[in-house]
Amino acid sequence: MEVSQQIQHQQLTEESLLEEMMKAGVHYGRAKRYTFPLMRPFLLKTNKNIELFNLKITLQKLNEMADLLKKALAENKTILFVGVTPAAQNKIQEIAETFNQPYLNSKWVAGFLTNFQTIQARLLYFKDLLQKEASGELKEYPPQERNKIERELQKLKNIYNGVLNLEKLPDFLFIVNLAFPQHQTAKREALRMKIPILSLSSSDNDIANVFLFVPANDKAPRSISWLIDYLINKIKTNG
Repeated sequence: MEVSQQIQHQQLTEESLLEEMMKAGVHYGRAKRYTFPLMRPFLLKTNKNIELFNLKITLQKLNEMADLLKKALAENKTILFVGVTPAAQNKIQEIAETFNQPYLNSKWVAGFLTNFQTIQARLLYFKDLLQKEASGELKEYPPQERNKIERELQKLKNIYNGVLNLEKLPDFLFIVNLAFPQHQTAKREALRMKIPILSLSSSDNDIANVFLFVPANDKAPRSISWLIDYLINKIKTNG
């Protein structure tokens, strides 16, 4: 393929990607009154009330994110994926499980990073209950006590299933939507523990001190789904 043809092919590829992103609503930000000042360079100038992202910049940042994640995974780094909003829960679990990484998608447990020793003790307790469930030992407990333990076990499963094998602090924290209150707590803890933060961030996100972020719609399921699918496919391929 001649150089001119290669350039044309690359342009067409970018154009088709930008079109896909628009169809998925990746370009939509929040209302202008919510805009975080540091996000302005990534937005288009428009008279509309809703902020719109410059998708060329979004795609560039998305590729940078994919490269970083791919490199981190190749170096056996641990990435804790976090997304407890209903819009992000399923895709956060999907990308984490695809690359055998830990995730939290039910709730952010306060002190998860800053008080990790206590969290580890909780995880050991969780593993012990799982072992008792698997061996049938729980069935031997009196009904009232068994019911109480089973309720607690279900609660632990909902919260900690994705971090069951996490034995040390993660090397990176990946968050979808830094504006969500529980995610703000996660960000503060990561900064305190000097853990680099990666994020998918809409126009209302406080991106100060974030290691790498993708400016994009982090609220809509369709947008999040497109972004996560793109990252998964990009990490899996050589492109």
